[in-house]
Amino acid sequence: MVEEVRIWQVDKADSLTEVKRWKLDREERIEKWISSDISLLSPDLLIIGEQVETAFGGRIDLLCIHRSGNLVVVELKRDKTPREVTAQALDYASWVKDLDAEGIDEIAAQHLKGETLEDAFQSKFGEPPELVNEDHAMLIVASEIDDSTERIIRYLSETYGVDINAVRFQFFQAQDGREFLVRTFTVAPQVVEQNRERRGGKRTTVPTVEQMAEEAAKAGVGELFRQTSDRLSQYLQPRNNKTARTFGTGLLSPRRRVVFSVVPGESSAEKGLRYQLYSKRLSECLGIDENTILSHLPPDRERYDAWQGAPEDLRGWAGYIRNNEDIQRIVDLVKNIERQGPPVS
Repeated sequence: MVEEVRIWQVDKADSLTEVKRWKLDREERIEKWISSDISLLSPDLLIIGEQVETAFGGRIDLLCIHRSGNLVVVELKRDKTPREVTAQALDYASWVKDLDAEGIDEIAAQHLKGETLEDAFQSKFGEPPELVNEDHAMLIVASEIDDSTERIIRYLSETYGVDINAVRFQFFQAQDGREFLVRTFTVAPQVVEQNRERRGGKRTTVPTVEQMAEEAAKAGVGELFRQTSDRLSQYLQPRNNKTARTFGTGLLSPRRRVVFSVVPGESSAEKGLRYQLYSKRLSECLGIDENTILSHLPPDRERYDAWQGAPEDLRGWAGYIRNNEDIQRIVDLVKNIERQGPPVS
């Protein structure tokens, strides 16, 4: 059963007067309160997007990042049934789980209006996360949660360790007109965390350069990976994510944007070292056209989107680097990019 909250006001005569519960006139009031103060859900959240369009055509009400670096899908009930909004949150989470750092930065840039995600995160939490989007969570927000939806959420959390919860806001009004808002969770947040940890075991970490080089060597492209990384690092700032060695302009600044990456896990001795290039970003950085970019790429390139329906900024070309000549052509393309700060490994 959903927890039922009752409130009493203690008066000066030490007697009790119950504060009556009232039905919220509009679910939109909850949305407004949360959008202006996300700490109503948790002080460990930062909003990075509102009405975020997914590749499946839906829109996430609020997309947040937790201080741990995990993403959190927040869905508001509005005129949907609790079951509908729960199914919707699960659908959106299936898209969010595959967002990489560049995609997350792109979403945040539209919401933060000039402030970088890194700066906003640093300002709120004091230090950057060790990992980004290693896991994700879902929060269903409503003034009423029915018993069936509560059972579904408990089942997903307790049986499968899914990081999902429902947040219920109940509205009370005292006789003197003062209004009160009470928040309750379907599953205690610490229990959700325990269930998730029981499911997930040891969390993965971003591989080091050495670990990524070892993966490249196992794929038969170890020397190509080393040469590409060393030579591009003279002109671009390298950084690792979960699957790729990325190369961006600038260092921890509003102008830092990934323009190129290599992916050892998608490489092989037969095909070569897999690369991905964001042509619009590179074109803007260098002031060159698409044809000039193509003339520097290996001939077997193909169109690449970071994800289905990705914005133009995260589209470009992908293919395989097979030899030193391919590396040199790409180096010749990017070497005129202005870099900031010392090389990083």
